[in-house]
Amino acid sequence: MSEQISPFLVKPLPQGTRQRLIGWTAAVMTVVIWSSYFLSLRAGALSGLSKEELLLMRYAAPGLLLVPVFVRALPAYRYTPWLYLLGISLGSGVGFFLLSAMGMARANVMQGSTLIPGAAPLFVTLLAVTLFKQTLPQQRLLGLGFVLAGVLTLVFSAMTQFNTQLIEGQLLLLGCALMWAIFTVSVRQADLQPLQVAALVTVPNGTIIGIWVLLSGDLTLSAHLSTGFLLTQLLVQGILVGILSGWFYATAIRRLGAENTSAIGSMTPVIASVFAFLILQESLEFISLLGLCLTSFGVYKSARAQ
Repeated sequence: MSEQISPFLVKPLPQGTRQRLIGWTAAVMTVVIWSSYFLSLRAGALSGLSKEELLLMRYAAPGLLLVPVFVRALPAYRYTPWLYLLGISLGSGVGFFLLSAMGMARANVMQGSTLIPGAAPLFVTLLAVTLFKQTLPQQRLLGLGFVLAGVLTLVFSAMTQFNTQLIEGQLLLLGCALMWAIFTVSVRQADLQPLQVAALVTVPNGTIIGIWVLLSGDLTLSAHLSTGFLLTQLLVQGILVGILSGWFYATAIRRLGAENTSAIGSMTPVIASVFAFLILQESLEFISLLGLCLTSFGVYKSARAQ
């Protein structure tokens, strides 16, 4: 296979201040949506909303809206290496959602919003170094050291409490971080348009979950929940996360790169934790705050490396 068609050949980024401004604007919008995603996921777990209902909201609902985009994008998908198509569809697919839902049922919003976007840059850098032979600047190495210290602090806090449920949740969330890193790198290399990325995630996964629910009959309607709550979940999971977050995230990756875009996780846990404190009345313990700060600072330092 020649170097020009190698799937591990790093593609150049567009240059210019305007392109970077668009990228950072898209990244900030992604942070806001991610924060609402973790809050919504935790609220859904606490409310008793079934995983089938959450999956239908997350994938089937936006998938129906994006079917025309998916069909028009078929020629582009055919010219994209299958490795990256799988990385996009599976990395942010049903498996990722189920792991995050199970993790958020065992951990709080701060843990989830810190471990997934916080640990993802560790895995992104690992993939960049091992697969794409990219160099690791000293500043990025220092930043990743802070990230690792923050992750270990959160894990240590659960161990000192002898909270096996929380430890299980943390391991599940770290698995999500790895999947999200694969998704991020795949989007960076696939060179697809943002809505094509969103369609590639929602349409196949929405079809799978729709067929599964129809054949198994496992859907349990949460009649005890208010219509307003269900509509809010549908808005956040289906529209904001299912369509808009994919569009914004892919836009940021196309203009800033995978490693720099993963730095948006440095802001997500702060905003999500404030939302959780105000809306869900979650406590903010000192050692968890320390882990959040170390992880956020590490991601920031890592992304600043050139």
